[in-house]
Amino acid sequence: MNPQWAYPQFRPLDLDCKPIFDAAFKDYPPQISEFTFTNLYSWRQVYGYQFCLLKDALILRADTGKAAFFLPPIGRPGTLAGPVKQILLETNIPFCRVPEELVLALKEDPALEILEDRDNFDYLYTCSELIDLGGRKYDGKRNQIKKFKAEYEYNYQGAGVGAKEILELEESWCGAKSCDAVEGLNNERRAIREIAEHFREFTLFSGVIRIKDKICALAIAERLNPETLVMHVLKADPSFAGLYQVMLNDFLRADSGDFKYVNLEQDLGIPGLRASKQSYQPVKLIKKYTLSLKK
Repeated sequence: MNPQWAYPQFRPLDLDCKPIFDAAFKDYPPQISEFTFTNLYSWRQVYGYQFCLLKDALILRADTGKAAFFLPPIGRPGTLAGPVKQILLETNIPFCRVPEELVLALKEDPALEILEDRDNFDYLYTCSELIDLGGRKYDGKRNQIKKFKAEYEYNYQGAGVGAKEILELEESWCGAKSCDAVEGLNNERRAIREIAEHFREFTLFSGVIRIKDKICALAIAERLNPETLVMHVLKADPSFAGLYQVMLNDFLRADSGDFKYVNLEQDLGIPGLRASKQSYQPVKLIKKYTLSLKK
């Protein structure tokens, strides 16, 4: 690591940083969905990500122009509480998306305020369950898939998906959802465009569904840790009932491989999205917290 990047000297996140983060995530496998280089890079313009090194830990700072925060340090477990406390005392800028393991190391500190960030909890599922959809709890999902397959002829394509297919679906989906009028959706569109532009530079799994040669659904995922696949993008044309369920099921059948779990990321506090993610019966919610100094 270049000593010029030592705390408090931050440098912007760019593609040249990929080997640094890939090595850190390999040595210290993450649980939270934010921690893949693809995710950090594709959202870097929205969040203004920069990073530096402090006591052998990677420190990520975000500044949206409206608010600044740090992400949890990336490094050896058991050594991260010190850097967090130091940065909080020196900057009074909160840490967000902090996993439970790090919170437990800091929970007795009387100077800290620790708040659950429910809207950013990750949803974790067993791949085999979402493929098989066995038992009464998945009756509705199986019926939606069965009805879709009886009504439509479609083609699933895995390997070979590229930027053209990704952008085609995203623009069509955004047209239906009026992304230009919704800041969160517009930011997501920017991130997906970054993924599409650099798709071959990342190690991603992807799939699309075509109906009458038109791309109507898309999935993009990545290895989060040795047991877990994280879903970065899962979209389907809302005019086709059951297409979302078919896209997820076909993608996991084709690409979940040896992964035991799939992380479907957060619900962001959106009621419909929360209901959808809960309906798939997560085996666990990956809790996250916000850490700040007490006022």
